[in-house]
Amino acid sequence: MDSALLQAARQIYQFHLQYRPEVLEQPPRGVVIHRRTLRGDLIFSEFPILLPQETFIPLQQLEPLR
Repeated sequence: MDSALLQAARQIYQFHLQYRPEVLEQPPRGVVIHRRTLRGDLIFSEFPILLPQETFIPLQQLEPLR
């Protein structure tokens, strides 16, 4: 996994935790992120549909190790 993708996905997830907690009433499955632009969004569906230039990063890879 590209570290820039992972870092961008973590930032998207952290933004939602801090500024949009109402979105997280149900836990997300992960983040879908565009590999070139690094723009993305949380995904709540079990089977996300991706465009060819997108990558799905599961929530387990976004949370810090405990």
